[in-house]
This record gives sequence, C-alpha cells and structure tokens, in this order.
Amino acid sequence: MVWKKKIAYINLSTRKITEKLIPKSIRTQYLGGRGINMFLLYNYLPPGINPLSPENPLLIGTGLLTGIPALGSGRCDIAAKSPITGAIGDSNIGGFFAPQLRMAGFDHLVITGKAEKPVYLLIRDGIIEILDASHLWGKDTFETQSQIRADHGDDDIESLVIGNAGENLVRFANIRTGMKSAAGRTGMGCVMGSKNLKAIAARGMMDIEFTHTEKLLEYCKEMVDMVMKNRYSRAAQKWGTLIIYSATNTTGLIRTKNFQLNQLEDGEDIEPEEMDKYTLGMASCYGCPIGCRHR
Repeated sequence: MVWKKKIAYINLSTRKITEKLIPKSIRTQYLGGRGINMFLLYNYLPPGINPLSPENPLLIGTGLLTGIPALGSGRCDIAAKSPITGAIGDSNIGGFFAPQLRMAGFDHLVITGKAEKPVYLLIRDGIIEILDASHLWGKDTFETQSQIRADHGDDDIESLVIGNAGENLVRFANIRTGMKSAAGRTGMGCVMGSKNLKAIAARGMMDIEFTHTEKLLEYCKEMVDMVMKNRYSRAAQKWGTLIIYSATNTTGLIRTKNFQLNQLEDGEDIEPEEMDKYTLGMASCYGCPIGCRHR
C-alpha cells in the first residue's frame, strides 16, 4: 500500500469519519504541518466559539518531509483555538508519532465533536477506529501509551496522549508522546480532554513515495554532514539543550515558577558538566542525528 496525502475528518459526536485528498494547490501554497493546519483552522473554526466547545477543531498535522530521513522530519503540529488565550493556538511535538501517522495513511486529522464517554483513535494502514478508553481514563501519559501497546500487541504503536491535567481540563495541559516529547504550548491537551479523547494511536506500514528519491537521499545526507560539522551540534549531542542554559539564565530568559521569575538562583547544579554524571545516554527523535535527549 502507498500513502496518498489525505486528511481525515473525524466527528466524535456522530462517530462519522470522512477522508479527502489534499488538493495540490493547497499543498503547494501551504506545504504541510503548521501551514496546512492554519489553513484548516481558518476554514473550519466557527467565529466566537468557546475553546472548549465541541465545535473547536483539534488539528493534527505532519510535515512536508515527514517519514523520510531528513533533519527535523519527525515533528508534528497540533492546533486549535487556545483555551489559554482564546486566540489561535498551536504547539509542535517531536518523537516518532508523526512518521507513524503518515505511514498509516494520513497527513492531517481534523477532529471535531465530543464523545459521549472516553475514547481513543486507532489508526492503522488507512483504517481509523474510535475505541473505548474507559480503562485508560485516569492513567498518566506513560501508563496510557504502554496500555495501548499491550492492548494491541504491538510495541511499535506511537500515540499522542493526555494525562490527568487534560482530563480535568487544566487550561495549559500538554499532549505527550513517548517518554520525552510534549506539545506544551497553548493548552492543546485541554482541548483534547474537552472532547473526551484520551489518545490518538498510529501504526503504519505504507510506503512513502517521493520523486527523485536518490537525489533526495543524497541531499539529506549532505545536510546531516553539514549540521554535524557545527560545534554546537556536537555539543548538543553530548549535553542536549543544556548547552544554552548558562547563556539564557544569565540574560534572564529562564521561565521560572510559572513566569514569576526569569532566572534560577543557585542554578549551577544544572550546568551541563554537573548534569553529565547523571546521564545514562542520549536519545533522538525520528530522523535526527544529534540525539539531544538525556536518558
């Protein structure tokens, strides 16, 4: 099976699912990810609604290069009307969910409505199911992902999930995937919880085809080589994003105590060299050679 550049429209109230191809004109103008998400939000967000209304569309979008070995190609954009600001909200998340969604046959999801009881979506090779999530409700994000994999006997399933904060409609609730990745901005987890949607699970085996494949792969390798020659990339490979800690703390850019402060006092304890003794190894998102995440 081959992936087809599709959007799935999922109404949780009616349980109706519609699939449409993304017109070439839209792909050319907006590319993918945040671009197409903003186009969809402009067209499907009714004016003046409450962000927690069932009418508020929750949009999940993969990027233009998702699923190929290109730098940054494992990321996913999540958008809706923000329950924090009442304006447009979106948040970006890494990990491995986006490639699985695309290999399962879909570039974008438009989720509207509200389920009568907790549900989750299971997306596998072009098929979308709305399944009962009663046994998942109340679990944290790690437990939820593990349980979904156990339920379906597949450790390669990747999921976007909410925890207790999203279930209880905390306005700044995250959406998470894997052990480290979070869509932490603009309260997208709250929107997901308002729909009684606990998780979106994806597992795909579809081929992602591109033209000029050999040239594309050659260019991807050139980009990786170029990035890894940079000394900051090599430092990030060793210490992760802690390499910018000292500069951001001394210039007052560290968000501390929910923005009450902009610096950490006595912050030397989390300098890269100090944290290095606690690091077991480093991990990467899909398609990333750096591996800036501590284990």
